[in-house]
Amino acid sequence: MDNNILIVVAIALLAIVVSYLIAKVHFNKELNEHKNRVNEELDEFKSSVNAKLDEYESLDEALAQIEDELEFVRNELEADSKELEHVRIETAELQKLKVNERRMFENVQLHTSNTAKLEVIEKNLKLNISKLGEDRKELMAMLDLYSRLDEYTSFGHFEMPDYLYETSIRFAEEIKDVRLQQKEMIKGKDAVTYPEVTVISKDKAFNRKILDGQVKLMLTAFNTECDFLIGKVSPSSFGRTLERIEKLANTLEKSAATLECGFNINYVELKFEECKLQYQYTLKKQEEIAEQNLIKERIREEQRAIKEYERAIAESEKEEKIYRNMLEKAREELMGASESERFIAEQRIAELERQLLEAETRGERAKSMAEQTRKGYVYVISNIGSFGEDVYKIGLTRRLEPMDRVKELGGASVPFTFDVHAMIYAEDAPALEAALHREFTSQRVNAVNLRKEFFQVDLNSIKEAVDNLSGMDTEFKMTALAEDYYESLRLQERLAA
Repeated sequence: MDNNILIVVAIALLAIVVSYLIAKVHFNKELNEHKNRVNEELDEFKSSVNAKLDEYESLDEALAQIEDELEFVRNELEADSKELEHVRIETAELQKLKVNERRMFENVQLHTSNTAKLEVIEKNLKLNISKLGEDRKELMAMLDLYSRLDEYTSFGHFEMPDYLYETSIRFAEEIKDVRLQQKEMIKGKDAVTYPEVTVISKDKAFNRKILDGQVKLMLTAFNTECDFLIGKVSPSSFGRTLERIEKLANTLEKSAATLECGFNINYVELKFEECKLQYQYTLKKQEEIAEQNLIKERIREEQRAIKEYERAIAESEKEEKIYRNMLEKAREELMGASESERFIAEQRIAELERQLLEAETRGERAKSMAEQTRKGYVYVISNIGSFGEDVYKIGLTRRLEPMDRVKELGGASVPFTFDVHAMIYAEDAPALEAALHREFTSQRVNAVNLRKEFFQVDLNSIKEAVDNLSGMDTEFKMTALAEDYYESLRLQERLAA
């Protein structure tokens, strides 16, 4: 074991010695090569220096030439410095441009982002506007003309339909007939149709059950909504009601699009026909009620007039009897009067005879009007404070004192009294009143209730119509005093000030 170690150590030492020797030989070789190379370079330098010395005659010439070269280099350096400064300035401007470019790019990105946001907002606004438009249409369909009083008063009327039948009873019968036709279509399964090839599952009975259930659901929803709409139809909502019925049918068809169920167009048209009949039935019924009320009002007016005539006749007869008795007594006194009293007695007799004649005239007038009940007064009155300008009431009264009727109309129901523009006596007052109402029927403030005898028309047109119908130049007061109304405005202005 020890011998092996010794052998290894000896070999290592030998290897070290050999390596040293080899390295030394290699170093000496390189050193010699370096010395030779340095000597060669030195010889070359010496040769170069000698060549330079030979080139210049003296050191002063060499120095002068070097100074010239140095000056040339300085000039070039100065020119290069100026050019460098110019380049530096241009570089600074380019850097500014790059900074501006970066800012502009950022601004473009910001504006692009804002534009995208605005486009999204615009899109949402358009959707909201579209939705609001649909909501507006639905709300407008629910609004009734009578809730817009200003508009109704301004235009004064709506277009009356051309009635299909004469009486509301006939309309009711026709409505029953149309509904019977609808029931027949439902019973015959023709109201809502679907393709026979529609497949939901392999079980045909199950398919039929689902489709029949869908049809029943559509008919229930459609009929219920249509009954509600048709029951509320009015002159202002008639057109919108038809549109809503059509829209309802389309909506229900879309909800059942997967099953391909659709309403028969004939069934929808029957609903349109029912709506039209119901609309005209409602108007005709209102007209009949208004006519009946008008007849009743005229009967009551005639009864009041007859009672007034009877009371006037009785009072005139009573006055006549009193004046005759007084006249007879005065004549008896005249027979026994002295010359001084005779003049006074004759004056009293003349006054009593005049009063008796007036009483007899009133009695004859009351009897004449009682015998001919069509005689009366057609009046034209206005109330600016209550109804505004160019709104006039054209009415009829058979009372002996027609102003009593005007005072009665200006009672507690209106805030101001009426101004009388004309009080026209006519042998056939109802005919004259009806003719004037027909003349201005398109200007009625209330075209439904015929008892409301107010018309939106200028006073000159009324005077012209009266003159043409009566055949004489009727006296009209063209100015409305409206004293209470204008005085109220003046007081309100004073209080406001």
